[in-house]
Amino acid sequence: MFRVLNLLLLLVLAFQASLSHSDETSHAPFVAKRIVALSPHSVELLFSLGAGSRIVATTSYADFPDEAKRIPQVGGYNGIQLESVLALKPDLIVAWEGGNPAGDIDRLERLGLKVYRSETKRMADIETEIIELGALTGLNAKAAELVATFKQDWQGIQKENHHKAPISFFYQLWNEPLRTIGAGSWINEILTSCGGVNIFDDTSLDYPQVSLEVILKAKPKVIIVPSHHGAELGDAQQWATWREIPAVRNQHIFSVNGDVMHRFSLRVIDGMKSVCSALDQVRARS
Repeated sequence: MFRVLNLLLLLVLAFQASLSHSDETSHAPFVAKRIVALSPHSVELLFSLGAGSRIVATTSYADFPDEAKRIPQVGGYNGIQLESVLALKPDLIVAWEGGNPAGDIDRLERLGLKVYRSETKRMADIETEIIELGALTGLNAKAAELVATFKQDWQGIQKENHHKAPISFFYQLWNEPLRTIGAGSWINEILTSCGGVNIFDDTSLDYPQVSLEVILKAKPKVIIVPSHHGAELGDAQQWATWREIPAVRNQHIFSVNGDVMHRFSLRVIDGMKSVCSALDQVRARS
């Protein structure tokens, strides 16, 4: 244990010395050149900004774009490999508040590393993170361009679907135990932008565990089942017994790409369009 801590300390001291030397010789604004990105969505956003080549390490499931798959991984939800991070001599850590262990993030900061904490919880937070990452990478103009396009696309989808007939839905986030999204979750923003109405409108829980009985009583017109890291969670067959649910009886059970739907990246617009298309199919059949 002490050997590991001593090694970490030596690596940090060497890294801090190199930073101090560069600071003394230049008064230029900070621009990150060696980035450790500890969430799949931050990896995507950095690539969108044009800073993908500066990423020296990523995390589990950081698989988009394809170039990201070739970058070494240094941990994930269950923990960060601190020795590996320090050995890479990063000048910026993009951590994920709530997605990386809090103790690991705190330790990186105590070791003197520059840490940016991604705290995305709502759609609008994507815009904030793009702007902040743009500032940290010296790509402010590109960040502003991305945010403007993102806003335009999102507002366009909302405007297009605002007057359409509402469609009640159940979003099957997990099957054992049965779990969904609450009205306060950010995924719910995606579906409501398409005119969807969540049968679980409780705002106190983002991802509540639910019972089959409640779903049977609510009778959603649509059931949406996301994949998880490329693996299918289920299909229409698992609901076949419950034909009293309109979504089952009318074969309105749709699969969506969970990696697109669940990440705070620009691809969420693609996920939103796929959901809107599914709800439009239901409206056309009604």
